[in-house]
Amino acid sequence: MSYMDEYKNKLISSKQAGALVNSGDYIDLYGYYAAGDTMDQALAARVHEIQNVKIRTMSKHNGNWAFLEADNQNKAFINIPIFLGPVETRQVNQINQAPIPALFYEYPHMYRRGDLPVHVGSRQVSPMDNEGYFSFSSSIAYSKALVEASKIFIAEINTSLPPLSFGHEDRRIHISQIDYIVEGNNPVPVEQPDPVPTEIDKKIAKYILGELHNGSCLQVGFGKVPMAVTSLIAESDLHDLGIHTELMSDSLMKLYNAGLVTNRCKTINKGQTVYTIAAGSHELYEFVTSCKDMYAAPVDYVNDLCLIGSNDNVVSINSCLEFDLTGHVSAETIGTRQISGTGGQLDFIMGSYRSKGGKSIVTCPSTYKKKDGSTASRIVPTLSPGVGVTDPRMCIHYLCTEYGITNIKGASMWERVERIIGIAHPDFRDNLVKEAEKLRLWTRTNKII
Repeated sequence: MSYMDEYKNKLISSKQAGALVNSGDYIDLYGYYAAGDTMDQALAARVHEIQNVKIRTMSKHNGNWAFLEADNQNKAFINIPIFLGPVETRQVNQINQAPIPALFYEYPHMYRRGDLPVHVGSRQVSPMDNEGYFSFSSSIAYSKALVEASKIFIAEINTSLPPLSFGHEDRRIHISQIDYIVEGNNPVPVEQPDPVPTEIDKKIAKYILGELHNGSCLQVGFGKVPMAVTSLIAESDLHDLGIHTELMSDSLMKLYNAGLVTNRCKTINKGQTVYTIAAGSHELYEFVTSCKDMYAAPVDYVNDLCLIGSNDNVVSINSCLEFDLTGHVSAETIGTRQISGTGGQLDFIMGSYRSKGGKSIVTCPSTYKKKDGSTASRIVPTLSPGVGVTDPRMCIHYLCTEYGITNIKGASMWERVERIIGIAHPDFRDNLVKEAEKLRLWTRTNKII
């Protein structure tokens, strides 16, 4: 049988795809610009026929989730987000939301070990090539593991997704490993522009720039401060930089195009920019699928702690929402309300510290505006009950605000309290000292560094 004959034999309609789902099933629709939209719409059409269907998703970029819009009574579907983006934050409520706390690099293992059961999985892929392969395009993450773990996997064809012709072998899937095929509406990947930094973000970025040097290998998370850092790098005299990052962005592409990124100092993937997901402009999507120096790989490769640490001088730069006086960091919840996800921040915090000369930097502005217009500190005595600890205090290396950058690795409790209060907004320092005294983390002999 030819590959095209096999393709035709596996081709089904959206209605047939939706009929494969039973009440109580676990469904996985992936996310970003490659979400299983056809299955999503087919499930929405069955909202009055099925119940308690648990749907695993991740940060969707192309429009809303149809199954959430259809289920007004929260009876048919439970959303299990791996990571929430703006779409999920807007659509999902506490009633039908059940987030998964887990390190990003663990997901392929969790699928293959059966910790994440999948009755039906679906995501968009590029059209089949002459060898019978479908490409995951420039959003790989845990896709190959999802296919392998699914009792039934449905590939949704999207002719707008450019294929990856180079990179890790898990960048694609063969037709023999696919159960069914649906032909979707071919949506063009939505652009996700880099956020625009504020003046405070730029102040923070200047401190971080001082921690970089020629040959640094960068991991840059998504956020205004990381984007400000890359802008400052572009204006600096740094050179021979490397990139080993979870998320490939426009700002990192610009550093490469400016000749500042050569990857020649890397020991692993020398000469190559490594990433697992690209999110940005159409120019970025074209770039990562045409530049042979780009190496797209699954997240258990990119975010592997030992592999990250194999490169020298890895600098991990990530944002957070708040941190406490002992160094616990939250980057995913406001109170008990989930607004993003664990992601790969902790993967790179631990991996970069394994790197010779490596360091991780977690950053945020020192304050924020509350709904009533008052100002509150992002540095708090202790994280509130129910707040998700994204990064435990024993793993934190550098913390940074617009008032400075401090290394708390190896510091005792009172030493780290001193250093953290030293980068808090001056208006809140006295109160933080008082709270530290109540917590018995502070004595009169202590002095802010």
